[in-house]
Amino acid sequence: MTQSQDLTPGGVEAITAELLCLSQQIDRSERPEDLANILTPIVDRSHGALHLIAQIFDVIATICADFALQDSYANDLQDLSCDAYSELTNLRDRLNGFDEQFRTFSPNVTRIPRGQRPARPW
Repeated sequence: MTQSQDLTPGGVEAITAELLCLSQQIDRSERPEDLANILTPIVDRSHGALHLIAQIFDVIATICADFALQDSYANDLQDLSCDAYSELTNLRDRLNGFDEQFRTFSPNVTRIPRGQRPARPW
């Protein structure tokens, strides 16, 4: 089995750029089904982006535990990483099926044009 290459700073920038494109794609969604299709790879409980980001913080927490014997500050970072993991998994669980909720709309539902939208109450 070959080992994957390390992610370079340029790779992280590419991920960031893709997230921006994803946000723009969401903003251009005209129908609930469009939004559902975009959300599925984000909120999927087993393989979605939220799940994978949570896993990153789980690994960071484990690594911090290894560092803690040499520097007690690692305990604080481990706690923060555990909190991030916990909050992300809670969010992932809350949003599980969020995409499917957008598939329940009538097929003829579309967005209101920007200039005609009512003001948001928040």
